[in-house]
Amino acid sequence: MVIAPRQFGQVLNDAMHGLAKVWRALVIPALAAMIPVSVATTFVFTTTGGADFLDVVLNNPERLQTLPGDVFWELARPFYVAVGIATLLLIVAGVFLALISHSAVAAQVRGETLTSAEATRIALRRYVTGLTATVLMFIVIGVLIALGSFLWFVPAASVGAPNATAALVALILLAVVLGPGIWAAVSVSMTTPTVAIERRGPLDSIRRSMQLVKGRWWPTAGYLALVSLFGGIAIQLIQLVALPLALVGGGAVLVIVSALGVVSQGLLVAAIAAMYTHWYIDLRARKEDLSTESLG
Repeated sequence: MVIAPRQFGQVLNDAMHGLAKVWRALVIPALAAMIPVSVATTFVFTTTGGADFLDVVLNNPERLQTLPGDVFWELARPFYVAVGIATLLLIVAGVFLALISHSAVAAQVRGETLTSAEATRIALRRYVTGLTATVLMFIVIGVLIALGSFLWFVPAASVGAPNATAALVALILLAVVLGPGIWAAVSVSMTTPTVAIERRGPLDSIRRSMQLVKGRWWPTAGYLALVSLFGGIAIQLIQLVALPLALVGGGAVLVIVSALGVVSQGLLVAAIAAMYTHWYIDLRARKEDLSTESLG
């Protein structure tokens, strides 16, 4: 069956309806990926001392204001190390979940249904390629953003912001210097769907993503931002329910709340990736004669 390009709202609508059809295939992989990550993250924060800094921030923030600069950074350094390691763990798990979601959605569009085991096998076969491509993406985006931040920070620190107009100009310049990094992030956002569905290599998948997004950068940026907003709202709603339960409940309640948080985080990552897949399919439909048979 031929797949025709769709309007922005139709893609979003199809993505939400499609998610309802594939969520069963995502639950077990989400648990399998996020529970080890959660345990490892807790271990990292505990063993590095990052949890000590977090405890001070939450329970005794006044103490931080009285610390000398060198003492503050000595206390904060383990926290940033732990955050870096935790971020790497999330990337490792996130790529796995993304590949599963892309495969499940592609199968659903073809009129097929993948089980969790089938989607996992496909993801594992493409995992090294997907992780390599993702690491390359992060390196490029990180370098561009770091370079832009440096170019902005050096003159901003020396000149300062003596008035509101100068502060506004500085904010505009910040957006300008971060522009290349933001452009790159949106341009390569279709890399993992390409890895999973078209089975291309890391560099070829990145180039393919840029080709697909070319000419549709602004709609792609808007779609990604909207889907991310949905994810952010979902996280906030979960926290609104979980935090009161954690505060008033005992140890058993805290364990249950923590477990629900882990499951929810994994499902949100998988759901966002699934919705990205629908945009990838629409981008392909605008560039080529696309049929359901070519999605697998």
